[in-house]
Amino acid sequence: MKKPDLYLREYCSSLSDENVRFLATRLGQKMSGDLAEALDFVSRTRELDRWLGSARSSDELYDMIDMIQTASQKEYDKRYSN
Repeated sequence: MKKPDLYLREYCSSLSDENVRFLATRLGQKMSGDLAEALDFVSRTRELDRWLGSARSSDELYDMIDMIQTASQKEYDKRYSN
């Protein structure tokens, strides 16, 4: 896998507007069920699923989730900041 930051940026830029909005809001708010829905969504991409599965601890998993949240929020801001 490429560097996670680069891969996540490419992944988020390839998503539809609706999917970017979905990830940015689910991971940004993290209300009941949001995290599970977001992880289910990104796990449909084989490379992301393997990357998340490689976490050696819950802290590492949450750091990965934060990276996905940051990438999706940046893409959301880029598309909707106008």
